[in-house]
Parts: sequence; structure tokens; C-alpha cells
Amino acid sequence: MDTPGKPAYRRISWTQAFQTEWLRTLIWLGIGLVLLALIPKTGSAAPSSRDRDADGKRHWAFKPPVHPPLPALANASWPKSAIDHFILARMESKGLVPVRDAAKQPLLRRLYFDLIGLPPKPSAIDNFVNDASPNALEKVVDRLLASPRFGERWGRHWLDVARYAESSGKEFNFTYPHAWPYRRYVIEAFNQDKPYDRFIREQLAGDLLPSRSREERDEQRLATGFLAIGEKRHNANQKTFRMDMVDDQITTTSKAFLGLTVGCARCHDHKFDPIPTEDYYSLAGIFLSTKTLYGTSKKKYSDHPSGLVPYGPDAEKLHKAYQAYKKRLKKTETKLEEAEKKLKDLKSKQKESSESKTKDGEGGSPTDKKVAAAKAKVKRLKGKVAEIKEGKPAAPRYAMGAKEADKAVQAHVAIGGNPSKQGKQVPRGFLSAIDVKDAPEIDPKASGRLALANWIANRDNPLTARVIVNRVWHHLFGRGLVESVDNFGALGKRPSHPKLLDYLAVRFMENDWSIKELIRSIVLSRTYRLSTHYDRQNGRIDPENSLYWRMSPRRLEVEPLRDAILSASGALNLRRPSGSPVTKLGQKLARKFPYKKMNPANHHRTVYLPVVRHYLPHMLQEFDFPSSSLVIGDRAETTVPAQALFLLNSDFILEQSKKMAKRLFKSEAKGKTRRIVLAYRLTLSRSPSIEEVTEAASYLSQSQKGLRSRYPEKERRRLLAWAGLCQALFASAEFRYLIEPPRQSHPPREALSRLNQEIDHGKPPR
Repeated sequence: MDTPGKPAYRRISWTQAFQTEWLRTLIWLGIGLVLLALIPKTGSAAPSSRDRDADGKRHWAFKPPVHPPLPALANASWPKSAIDHFILARMESKGLVPVRDAAKQPLLRRLYFDLIGLPPKPSAIDNFVNDASPNALEKVVDRLLASPRFGERWGRHWLDVARYAESSGKEFNFTYPHAWPYRRYVIEAFNQDKPYDRFIREQLAGDLLPSRSREERDEQRLATGFLAIGEKRHNANQKTFRMDMVDDQITTTSKAFLGLTVGCARCHDHKFDPIPTEDYYSLAGIFLSTKTLYGTSKKKYSDHPSGLVPYGPDAEKLHKAYQAYKKRLKKTETKLEEAEKKLKDLKSKQKESSESKTKDGEGGSPTDKKVAAAKAKVKRLKGKVAEIKEGKPAAPRYAMGAKEADKAVQAHVAIGGNPSKQGKQVPRGFLSAIDVKDAPEIDPKASGRLALANWIANRDNPLTARVIVNRVWHHLFGRGLVESVDNFGALGKRPSHPKLLDYLAVRFMENDWSIKELIRSIVLSRTYRLSTHYDRQNGRIDPENSLYWRMSPRRLEVEPLRDAILSASGALNLRRPSGSPVTKLGQKLARKFPYKKMNPANHHRTVYLPVVRHYLPHMLQEFDFPSSSLVIGDRAETTVPAQALFLLNSDFILEQSKKMAKRLFKSEAKGKTRRIVLAYRLTLSRSPSIEEVTEAASYLSQSQKGLRSRYPEKERRRLLAWAGLCQALFASAEFRYLIEPPRQSHPPREALSRLNQEIDHGKPPR
């Protein structure tokens, strides 16, 4: 009998259940086959197929960008640049009206975080607000672009794309003690405004480029770390290990520079883009003809040792001497280990001989003499090891990178992606769907990396300039003109402003591929200067703000968020650290080393924190630091309770809140009111309203009263109360977001002075 209120269940036999499940599976299989049949067969033909060629050329991203004319506008007085013409034309076509321009203070805060990843100092705010000259904004922008902090901010954006990390990841996670020089190279490249086409060539083939000095040669070699820092399964068999590493290099190169998912063609022709499997293995041949230098040694779970790239003064000479030293030391240590083992065995036999009372004619067992001789040998070898170590030569500096393999090879198509099942051999080459005039030819004796780099960095390549221009736009607006910043293929989004994208790409190449010039032109546009103010009418027409009628509010990524906290507390150390804590640890399994010792509490900029795969600092984990195993051009932005709990309870936040409170006490701001104003300026880059000052003062008074029972010392209560106010500012949405607050009345000097006197004398503010 069925239980009332509960559903009735029918008992069936296992054969009926099997038949039911089998029927369900058959139905879903049929649906799947129908859907598969409906998918366009783009890319299923051979590389030489005219149909594939035509499909590729029809897709917008495979057509060369052209310099479009400026569109006509109804409100021709609004634009300040060509960018504004294209943006306003799309707005007008949809009946949108741009919101007001941002006020000076929030605009300055936006510029500082976007360009250098740090908040403006109060003095910088005052200088900008009081500068009435027509080029006040240009002066700020040029100063920020010239700052060494610029490379630290924009270099981190590229490190997301380059999947930078200091360990191999996977199940046996070996540290990469020599990954950090690539990070340094990237930061310096952005500070120098290295032409982007040069930036591409150096990362793919820097070791093959001519150099004018030892320093330039080293820089170019360090750039090839791009190819070496990816994830690796060091315990895989040789074929699998090699092809997985090549797959990582193909996937990263194609996504980073071309915005294409070429890695999808490893097992079969790309299902959506005109990329046949043979194209994939044409690229694979290039990387199979390359020796990747990642620096792990032969040990348990690490079966694929590799060298490193020596650099610095007399690098080759030092490297040769150091390698000879290591070889001699290893040989002697091996002999010592063998001698110690033999001595141990002899001692064991000697003990057995002693127990049997076995004597020879001369009053001692033969084993005694052998033990004495073995002891002498061990002692001599120990002395030899100590002598060799004493004469240890200076080691060169090392980095991860790449160089040409001993022999160039052609790859075979791996049937089903299985490297053990070889199919047709294909020549080294590029993507057949992309037409590049005068494409470089691959030298039969060379890997083809330099030719590949030149093919990607060619002005006729329709993707390269578009992809990087779109990445820059994304970082300045929170959304790319092509929203899928890592995928310009058929499954990616179409551009919201195709003519603007083409205009920026063409101008970028005409301006010698200058990232700084590109950023300058965008941030000086009126579009960038718009307020984050929400307009209901516009919101009904374009709720996603895809046409940029306002500046979308954006949350700070974890690096500028942490750096801003350290800046406000006065603890930020702007000196560049030497090397990385991982280097001191050497090569070992990440799961076996003391992570807290490797990652001590330091106050350098967050870009310099070590990034060990699967072992990120707590704050980076909580605030959406990207996976270092993938190309990430667009970070996730989550809002979860753990973030609020971190801001409430973490030792880091509590420590920095106290430091900021002490900074306020030591500052020239005397009196409670002026200190409250300074606290707001250090954190939110603005002065508080009269209402905010009043509320903060009330909080401080109540907090100190509430702490009286627990802390009898007045100074202790005072510190904790002010630290609580600082922590509240750190946890506020306005601190974590680039957003323009509602317009408020800020206290004039007279009102501020009166308020300060009233609060300091314990009177309730009027």
C-alpha cells in the first residue's frame, strides 16, 4: 500500500530497467546524431579544399582590416576623437544618448588604476583638480604611461594570457625556480613600449633574432620563456610528454596572438573554424623541431630532464665551467656513495665474522683489512668532494626558454590525437585559411619558429592587430569590442563596433605597434571619460551597455585591490624584489615544500608574489586570480560570501587596518575630522561629505566606548577603533570598484574647521 502524501514507486525487474535505460540512451543518441548533422561542416575538408578556403575568407575575422571613414553624426560637437565618432554613431542609431562626463576625482582614480594599478596620492588629486589647463588630463596620462609602475600593471595582463606560473602543475607539481626572468622580461617590455610585433617575434623566436649587444641577446632569450612555462606531466611516457608540451605551445600561441582555438584540431578537423588537423600538425612540426628548456632534473616522478638558458655577463663561459664542475662533483659523489655502501656491507660481514670466532693465521680476519681499506677510501673520497665543492665556480644566471633542436623534423598526423598512432606526414607550415602576402618560407634546416613569428606579426595577418587591440580595449572598459577576447572564431562573439575595431587595428600598426600610443588614444577619448552614472532610458534600450553609453562600473582585480590596501596603510614596497622565493627552494615537488616559508608576508606589489600552480596565496584564491594553466584574457568576476569574510577576518586585512590607523596618527592631519578626511582620500581618492564625517566620528566614539570593558588602555582602544574604520573603508564597495559615487556635498574649509572643533570637544555635530 502506498504511503499517503508520498509518490508511488513501481517495482520493475533489472531486465526492464536495462531495457528502459537502453531505450533512453538510444533516443539521446538519435537526437545527438541529428544535431551533429545540423552542424555546418566548416573545416571538415582537406586544407587544399576550395570550400574550406571560401568558408575561412567569409568569416569576418579572416578578412583584412581596412581604414574606415568617420561616420556622420547628428551631434557632431560631442566627440573628442575618432573613437568617439564610431561610438556615438552606434548610439545614435539606437536612440541612445551618452551620460555626463565623469567628475575629475573619480576620473583620476580610474586612470591611475587602469594605467598603473595604484590609487592616486592625495597630492596628485589636488594637483589635477586644481589644474584648469586644457591639457591637464594629457599631462597625467603621459606621466602614468612613463611610470615604471605601468609595466607592472600591464605586464600582469599579459602574464594571464601567457599562463605564467612557477611550477609545472598536474599531479606531480615540480617547482620552476627559473620562471621569474620571463616575468621580468614582460614587465620591462611594457615599460619600454616594445613594439608589439617585436614582442611577438621575441617570445616565439628570440634566440634566433640578431642582437646588437649581450644585454639585447639575453633579453631576447628570456622572452622565449613564453614557450616553456606551461603545464607539464613530467611522469608521462616520452611520446605523450612531448606531444602534450607541443599542444600547450600551439594552443597558447594561437589563442594569445590570433584569438583562435587551434588546439581543437589535435584529434580531428576543427568542428567550427576552417582549421584542419593537418594544419595543426604543420604547426606541431615547428615545435617538435624546438628544444624547450624548462630546467627539471631526472628524479622520481620526473622522467624528462631539461637544460636552462644561461644569461648574464660571460654566461656561456660560466655555464661551461659550472656544468664541468657539476659533472665532476656528481661523478665523485657517485663513487663516494658506492664506497660507503661497500663499507657498510664489509662491516656487516665483519660483525658476522666476529660472532663466529673465525681467525686467520696472522691474528685477524681478512675482513678487518678490507674494512680498513674501505674506510680509507671513503675518507679520501669525502675529502675529494669537499675539495671540489670548495672550488665551486660562479654559476651564471639561468632562465627558462627555447632553442633549436639538433634536427628539424616533420610531424605525422596523430590518428585520434594518439601520438602512438601515426598517420600522414605533413610539412611544417602555418594556417591555410589565413592569407598573408609574401608569407615567409620555412628553412628546411630550421625549426620554422622565426618564420611562424614573422607570419603572425605580419601586417597582412588579419587577426594579430585586431586581437591585441581588443585585449587593450577590454582592460580599459571591462568588455572587449569582441566580447570573447580569446576566441575570434565562429564560436566567438561578433564585434559590437566592427569599424572601430578595424580603425584601431590599422592605426595601431601605423603607429609602429605601440601599446602606449594605443592606450593613450583610448583614455583621452570622451567615451573613456564618461561617468558610471546609470540612465534609465538608456538602460531600457541597451541594458548590457554594449554600446558604451556610460562607463561600466568595474571591480578591481586582486592585484590592484591588494596593492591599494598596502598603499593606504603605507606598507607598500615599490622596490622590485630580486628573483623569486621559489628560486631559493630549488626544484622539488610543490606538495612537499613549506609553502608559508616560500611565500612569506611581503609588501611588494602583488605581481611579484610567487605563482605556484595549486598553491596560491589565500587572497589571490578568493578574488578570482586566473588559472595559470590556461590562456585567460578575461578574468571571472565572482561575488561570493568568502570574499566578504576575508575582508572581515583575514590577518592581512586586520594588520593593514592597524597600520593605516597608525599612519593617520603620525600624519600632519590633526584632529579627528581631518584624519577622517585623510582616511577617505587614501582609500576612496575623494573627500567625505559632511554626513560621512559625522557618521565616522560617531562610529569612532561608540567603538571606543564599546571596547572599554575589554581594553583598559586608552591608546589601545583608540587604535582598534580607528583600525575598524579603516577596515570598513577597505571592505566598502566603493573601494573595491571603479565607480563614481553619487554627487555629495563636500565640506568647505570653514565647515571642516568648525566640524573638527565640535567633534574634538565632544559636541554633537550640527
